[in-house]
Amino acid sequence: MRGGNPAAPDGDGAPLFRLLGPVRVGLPGAPAARPGPPRQQAVLSVLLLRRRRPVTVAELVASVWGDDAPASAAGNLRTYTWALRTLLEPGRSAREPARILFGDERGYVLRTPEESVDAWRFEQQAEAARQARERGDTAAEHALLADALALWSGEALAGVPGPFAEEERARLTALRTTARKRHTVCALRLGLHHTVIPELTALTREFPLDEELRALHMRALHGCGRQAEAFTVFADTHRILGEELGVAPCPELTALHARLLAHDPPPLAPDRPRAPARPQDRTGSTDQAERALATAKRVLTEGAERGVVPVLAITGPGGADKTALAARIADLVADRFPDGRLFADLRTWSPAPADPGPVLAHLLHTLEVPAARIPADPDQRAALYRSALAVRRVLVVLEGARFAAQVTPLLPGTPGSAVLLTTRSRVLAPALPGTTHIELTAHPRAADPSCGEGADESDVGAPGADIPGHEHLSPELARAARRLTHRGAGPLSVDALAAVLGTGRAHAAGIAEALVDAGVLDTPAAGTYRLPIRP
Repeated sequence: MRGGNPAAPDGDGAPLFRLLGPVRVGLPGAPAARPGPPRQQAVLSVLLLRRRRPVTVAELVASVWGDDAPASAAGNLRTYTWALRTLLEPGRSAREPARILFGDERGYVLRTPEESVDAWRFEQQAEAARQARERGDTAAEHALLADALALWSGEALAGVPGPFAEEERARLTALRTTARKRHTVCALRLGLHHTVIPELTALTREFPLDEELRALHMRALHGCGRQAEAFTVFADTHRILGEELGVAPCPELTALHARLLAHDPPPLAPDRPRAPARPQDRTGSTDQAERALATAKRVLTEGAERGVVPVLAITGPGGADKTALAARIADLVADRFPDGRLFADLRTWSPAPADPGPVLAHLLHTLEVPAARIPADPDQRAALYRSALAVRRVLVVLEGARFAAQVTPLLPGTPGSAVLLTTRSRVLAPALPGTTHIELTAHPRAADPSCGEGADESDVGAPGADIPGHEHLSPELARAARRLTHRGAGPLSVDALAAVLGTGRAHAAGIAEALVDAGVLDTPAAGTYRLPIRP
């Protein structure tokens, strides 16, 4: 770039730029105004959001027009930059050096103070709020986020065309949504429940499938004594998730509902990792739990340093408290994933794996992707999902996974995020390359041979009725599991299994493999099955 003072103008003489809404430029002594037609606004937006870094002509053309650039694009750019320079530096003669917008045949750079661009100030305030959160200063975080959110006046870069504007609009909107969530969390921690109900009402209307927002809304209403409305929010969530995605609310939201019914609201999850509780709990002995948590923290937080997406699988039969351990791990590493966590319940014990398509739609909704932009094709949904995660650092929690085919489309494609999953299948973790697994044993009640003793094995009852932790088994699998459990089966060949189950050899093999996936049976060798050995 040639000529001119590289320093940006200071003080009251600097223009003010608004990007967090309709694009506007405010000059000293004049009201904020639109800086020209949409394409000219697109050029200005690129130059501002590149933060005083030079932008070549080719980059500007690609950013403003994409693949649809006309042959006249370079000439149009000269017209737009001339008009912008005239707007930003009124009264400057042709012989005077540029003070704000510099350019030559190679490209352009716009130099302006950081405080003059609302998008820059918003990100600075959000970062200061994050630092306050790290210090445990909730009041400061709340105040900083309030100031940051006050800078918005509508959709970022509203009406500005071009691929660059579209990407930045999505990025800034995601940052704003995260800030809005954190602001409400801070308000709840400070006891300001009544102040966030209008905001949460608007947010849940905007993102009806976001279960985290629904939980915050329920807490706020309950904290104001509006219990009936809090329970209505849960009922609406249950209905909407069922109608749109065919799933039930996540366990965390269901547990919150139960606690609110008992007038015993649980505390909000801690912002920073807490030391795990010392007393022995249902995840095993204290030492075992400590080792599991240490392993989990190391695996999930070192992935970005190694340039990989870490996957941690918690395996074990029903009754092993895999979900409880996963919740503790997610809290422990929460500060490493500033964009929060995504949750999907993959429980399915039918012979075929669940279609990942609806799960991807649910996760994309949670990531604030508009429904109109979610493609019908599952592969395209997976590609959009990975693209949305590329600019985020999230912990993806997958509950009740069964098959690798369920999990693979849900894995982030770039380092920075991580995956924590629970499964009863002992063959899932080896099927996912690079996965680390922690294996749990069943709670004594699930392993107690007296459980169900004397029951009539021909009784079909409810699926998995006397097999703790396996209530999701289909009736046929539950019936087979009861027969094998009551007879103390194992190790048995496929032929022996067929005799016990009273079915053909091929059908018995299919049932056995399904029960292995469900954690009911082990397979110590090919074609051989037994009940898991309990300590």
